[in-house]
Amino acid sequence: MILAALTAIVGGCDPSNENEWDGPVIPVSLKSIEAVHIDNSGEFPVVADSLVKKEAYMVGIKWIADNALTDDDDKFITGPIHKGEQLYGNMADRYSKAIVCLTPFNAGTPAGKYVSKYFKEIDRNYLPAGVNEGFVLLVAPDPGKHAFRVEYYDGEELTFFYETAPIEFY
Repeated sequence: MILAALTAIVGGCDPSNENEWDGPVIPVSLKSIEAVHIDNSGEFPVVADSLVKKEAYMVGIKWIADNALTDDDDKFITGPIHKGEQLYGNMADRYSKAIVCLTPFNAGTPAGKYVSKYFKEIDRNYLPAGVNEGFVLLVAPDPGKHAFRVEYYDGEELTFFYETAPIEFY
């Protein structure tokens, strides 16, 4: 009897099941995006709105999702939570992303050109709180004011875009 109880306890503590939670996932979908400037020159990246060292710049994306409360009548429960429908952590994975410079980037790249090849996606763990995705700049642009438009495509269709405010690079 004791042996059976110990076997059940040890079997329930199987480390291979440690990260396999089969609980329900609250379904969410992306409604829009907001782009922010990130300064990565210090110990921790921070959202910036002034000068940024051109070698330490990132574009951050905040997701606007449909799981926010609305002003609808709250008398009734809105619907079931479906198991495994969509994970919050990857709701933007279905979109292709592009970045356009709205100002001249450098001598060879005028305003209106795609500069996506100059950016690389960064792990979410290295982003400031509240920022869901980030793209680190790999090629330093010319010093001066710069602005970008981040675009999300579903297939060939432009679904979301956001234009950043100009920011000064030094």
